[in-house]
Amino acid sequence: MHARLGLLLLAFLCQPAQAQTAASTPKALSAQVERLAALLGDGYAVGYPAATMSQSLSLADKHAVVLAVFTVEGYKGGNNFRQFLAAFSPEQAEGKTHYSLLDVIPIGAGGWRSLDKLEAKVTGQSKLGGSVLALPALENISDDAVNFPSKKTHIRLLLEQGRFKEIK
Repeated sequence: MHARLGLLLLAFLCQPAQAQTAASTPKALSAQVERLAALLGDGYAVGYPAATMSQSLSLADKHAVVLAVFTVEGYKGGNNFRQFLAAFSPEQAEGKTHYSLLDVIPIGAGGWRSLDKLEAKVTGQSKLGGSVLALPALENISDDAVNFPSKKTHIRLLLEQGRFKEIK
């Protein structure tokens, strides 16, 4: 039974372009995201697990990474939110997959932009071997309501040596 579970989990991790919703995000990854959301809150804000999305990718250097987009809402007790993107390194130990945090970056908020789906693609490689990622998003323009961005855009990020940097 454990061998089958391990094989299923390995098959899940090897599918690079499939995004997963909160319902299908592995428990160990969900637990890491919950802890991260608690750290990024302000005492009032809480994570919104139902909005969590994850995706496994094979980077330009052939290393696997798992991306997670998650939402933290209720900062200062208000009706506001922030979206974050975290990168995790999946590691096998004792037949289980563990997720070690590489980096986290804010990628959305009310009045700014948001991701409704996680469909990251590796679009290039830096001189130092990092991967350039593109994520489709929606951005607010002047006529948009705060939580309803309408302009289609792509967020471009460099993931190099385990750190994110947004490319403008």
